[in-house]
Amino acid sequence: MQLGHWATIVAFMSTGACFVGMAFLKTATDRMPPLHGARPFALAVAMLSSQTWAIGFAVIGVGFGLQFIALTALPLSAVQPAMLAGLALLPLIAGIGLGERPGIREALCLVLAAAAIVLYARAAGGAHTFDQAPSTPLLLAAIFPSLALPAVLFLASDLRRKGAHERPLSGITYGISTGMLIGAAEVAIMGMATLRVPLGDLATSAHPYLFIAATALAAGQIQIAFQRCRLLIVGFLVIMTANPQMLLVSTALYGHGWEPGAVPLASLTGGLLLNVAAIWFLPRHERARPTRPSPSTSRDRGAPPTLDPEPGPRLHRTPSGPGVAGSERVPAHGPYDVTPPSLRDRIARERSAREAPRHLETDARYPRVPGRP
Repeated sequence: MQLGHWATIVAFMSTGACFVGMAFLKTATDRMPPLHGARPFALAVAMLSSQTWAIGFAVIGVGFGLQFIALTALPLSAVQPAMLAGLALLPLIAGIGLGERPGIREALCLVLAAAAIVLYARAAGGAHTFDQAPSTPLLLAAIFPSLALPAVLFLASDLRRKGAHERPLSGITYGISTGMLIGAAEVAIMGMATLRVPLGDLATSAHPYLFIAATALAAGQIQIAFQRCRLLIVGFLVIMTANPQMLLVSTALYGHGWEPGAVPLASLTGGLLLNVAAIWFLPRHERARPTRPSPSTSRDRGAPPTLDPEPGPRLHRTPSGPGVAGSERVPAHGPYDVTPPSLRDRIARERSAREAPRHLETDARYPRVPGRP
């Protein structure tokens, strides 16, 4: 990677501009209704009617423009590490703008990503390029899985039945699916920047239309992801999924390659493995956050519990009076101070109930039978 070249600085700024635009998209979700992938028209209306979303989308467009400029000046092998290096701006933007802080595992994933960037930069020194124009069927066959598979994964995750006590997901599926779509859009940008075809031929090629389709799908998916997940997770997954995909697919389509030496290929392989490890070690669920007690709760926490003025459940009153044995007096201190009767008291209570005189109406309706108590 040519660190002193102006194109590397432009590539670094392109990633930073994309993260700033994502922060605007994340902020726009606060005033949007619940978004769902199964309702594309309502999703489009919610996005297009938001001024904050329009600003964020325009800033992301500026980032894509800077990326196009960088790719016209340097080969992809030199630009891609610089674009990944812009990942260092993500914790700053998410922390200052949205108050998000990385956890221990997220910080570890950032360290793995930094190591992958170093290996990508070492591999870039042994890369060479020879421009070739792929046929339209080959281009469609290479990009179509990157358009169809993320849509299926995202829709399946959106329609999945969620339990009432399920821990919230961190957004792994959302970030990877959106990253694949943005990677497909970057492959189309790579074709338009590398081949340098005339404007008339560019309008008849498939590259601009693939870019528009991938960008439209990615805009809807990332907006739903930002309504449910943090910018720190989604942005990290988008950049770590899109750039390696662009590197591999563009290498196969446009003829970029590496010298047969062991050092460049080993660095490239190590960078890809660390890239996958950085995605794999991300937490699948959000960590539990302590909730602040309300002022009324904190004020009443130190006060002793007050007893309910109403007495407890009414106890069954036993007959008392002359001729009734085992009558006890229930203390009037509430249900917690009631002592259960002893076995002798219960036997006496049952005996008194059997020997008590019956009501006159009961005796008239049910006459006593000799031999029956």
